[in-house]
Amino acid sequence: MNPYERYVFEISYDIRDQHRADHETWLSKTTEQWLMAESLDGFRSERSLMGESPAVRLRFEFATLANWGRFVESDQYQRNLARLDALTDRLETHLWEPAAIPLDPTPSDGTSST
Repeated sequence: MNPYERYVFEISYDIRDQHRADHETWLSKTTEQWLMAESLDGFRSERSLMGESPAVRLRFEFATLANWGRFVESDQYQRNLARLDALTDRLETHLWEPAAIPLDPTPSDGTSST
């Protein structure tokens, strides 16, 4: 499957200063668990280079909405998210679906754009 056709679920957050070491341990152990999830098609961890908030973004990729639903409804995900919430500030989640960008220069009213 083309990665541009996947649903993307993001968890973004800032790490509380007093929990940085705990977060690194949590992320390492949790990543191992998440990578074994059958419904998951891709995973990436990213940090902001601009010093902006949120500082961390975890990106999960799924082939279908049903796969995403199985993942986020699992007990393992719920436990991991609860632990992450205790280590962070501004924890947010977002679900993105693939969206096509039309390259046809003809406006929807049928007139020419030139």
